[in-house]
Amino acid sequence: MPRDMSSETWAITGAAGRIGSTLREGLHDLVHELVLIDIKPVDDLRDGERGVVADLADAAALRDAFAGVHGIIHLAAVPDEADFHDLAEVNIVGTWHVLEAARQAGATRIVYASTGRTIGMYDVSVTVTPDMPVRPDGLYAVSKVAGEVLCLLYVEKFGFRATCLRIGAFKPEPEENRDLSVWLSPADAVAAAVAAMTHEGPAFSILLANSANTHSWVDVSAGRALGFIPTDNASDRFEGSPVPNGRQAGSMGEPQFTLERQRPF
Repeated sequence: MPRDMSSETWAITGAAGRIGSTLREGLHDLVHELVLIDIKPVDDLRDGERGVVADLADAAALRDAFAGVHGIIHLAAVPDEADFHDLAEVNIVGTWHVLEAARQAGATRIVYASTGRTIGMYDVSVTVTPDMPVRPDGLYAVSKVAGEVLCLLYVEKFGFRATCLRIGAFKPEPEENRDLSVWLSPADAVAAAVAAMTHEGPAFSILLANSANTHSWVDVSAGRALGFIPTDNASDRFEGSPVPNGRQAGSMGEPQFTLERQRPF
């Protein structure tokens, strides 16, 4: 059974986003209070929720928002391939602001939203495990690898507990053939977050957050040790054929996917 969180306060950065909204709903009855942080106001606050408008660039505001929280789910980010300067400012420096603000506020449990694209350059014939080397499919994925390493630093140097969720294709329903291998359902996203929030395993861990897809390219069994037991399967929701060959990233692994998003110099 997951650890009882009914007396705990948790903060979510990026709380107004797609995953943030899903976790807000799924976690509401499991914790004492949710501190919902975003760059825009979070609508329709309920009992047990507190909204905070803050930017990742404002570390002092984050520190104030984290006062009294047990842990932080860090979702806020530039969420896709972009100019590297923007990715570095938000996804790398912003993540450091979250970690350092948490340290100063005394909150030392972090759930970090990484991405399955950190391993996107593996071939579809390879089943990836959490301990295999990263193979990022672009600069967005590189920025997420940097965030994982920052979490590791704060675990080993400052006594944090951190779980990095390498999130697959988060969608309400699978929509294309690639999703047969990488889909993460909303229900399984909540299950992954709960496992990351409550497990008493290693202080630093990587959790491959995909649903229990028949044609999965990742080994989700390692997540069972952390309490993550996905229940949805893309093959039950989408009629298609699994991708037969190529990089797991698909078109996102092509050079132009990255190059066309960089500012010229």
